[in-house]
Parts: sequence; C-alpha cells; structure tokens
Amino acid sequence: MNRAARTFRDDIDPAKTWILSDSHFGHRNIAEFCHRPDGWESLMLENIAQAVPDDPDVTLLHLGDLCYRGNAEFRALIAPHIQPKSGRKLLIAGNHDRQRYSFYKKCGFKMTRPFAIRWGNTTVSFSHYPWSAIDEGGPMPDKHLRVHGHIHNNGYTRSAYVPFLRQHVNLSVEQTKYRPVHLGTLLSAVLDGAYAADDGAPTSIDAEAVEAESAHV
Repeated sequence: MNRAARTFRDDIDPAKTWILSDSHFGHRNIAEFCHRPDGWESLMLENIAQAVPDDPDVTLLHLGDLCYRGNAEFRALIAPHIQPKSGRKLLIAGNHDRQRYSFYKKCGFKMTRPFAIRWGNTTVSFSHYPWSAIDEGGPMPDKHLRVHGHIHNNGYTRSAYVPFLRQHVNLSVEQTKYRPVHLGTLLSAVLDGAYAADDGAPTSIDAEAVEAESAHV
C-alpha cells in the first residue's frame, strides 16, 4: 500500500532538494516509446551536473525507474557521475526498480518509501505514481499536492491523452526537458504563485498568470 500522504518527513529542505523521475538509464527502447531525443542519457547527466550542486547538504530525490534492470554499466559508468557526489541521493522505487537494495546502495542511492512534507497549509506527497484512491485508502484530500512520475508523456488516462490532472505535478523527465527540478522553486510557483527571478529572489506573478500556470494542479 502506498501511504505517502501519511508518512511525513522533516529532513527534506525544499531549498536544497532537486527532483528527477523516470530516467530509465540503460533502457534502449524507452527512446522510441517516449520519443526521447538522440543522446538522451548524456543530456540528463549534463543537466544534472549543471543544476545540482555538489554539496553535502543537497538532496537529489529520484521518484522511480532509475535504470533498467541490474545494469552493471549504469552502476560502474553512469551512477558515479550523478550529482551530488558529496550529498544525499534518495530513490522511491518505481515499477522497474526491482533490484536488491544493495544494488542501489552501490549506485549511491538510499531507498525510501513514498512520503510527504508540509508546505504552508498544504501536504505535498512524493511517489512514483499518481494518486490512487485504492492504494491511498481514499480520495485525495483538499490542500494536497501529489508530485510523481511514472506516466512519462502518456497522459493520465489510457483511453485519451490527458496531460494534466488537478492537484498533480508530473515530473517524468519528458515533462522537464530532461532536467532535475528544484523543489523550492516548484512549490513556490505552483502553490504560492511566485517564480525565481534571475537573481534567485521570489517574484510574484499576477493572478491571471498564476491561474494559467497552475491550472493542472
């Protein structure tokens, strides 16, 4: 059972946390399935290196489907280059993360269960999957935001492409231009209607723009 909404953590600092989901390193067919560009693995590594500081206080949170199978190439050649080398890397298991915990530990990742944090009066939960009333034990409450992956660029329903769902943010790499997302900036934009200016300071945006930007939440 995925009880992300009921397991709270107080050691996640949004100002020092970056999120990535569904990297699928070593999964050759994913390029065709999800229309990924040539060199997508190198692109992700470059973007991670540019975005995530190599700082012991930094956390990279991966929302699942890190790599395809127990890929020795990933463990030896790719994982050592994923920032932060001196910080913390957490992995919430996805449906393709089926190796022993020791494999992910050797890759520099610590496994963690789905969890939630507080952002003002909103509960923000993190899981590989969108909200499921069956798995979560009921419908999504008000003042709740689910940050997840899993669906890539396939939409929220099987019968029709639905790119956005209320109270959800899909951070599959296809949706983030293969870049990790800064958690504090994300929550400021989605929940507070502010975005980071060039100097890093929060900047308010007008109500109409906020509504347009966050219509999927």
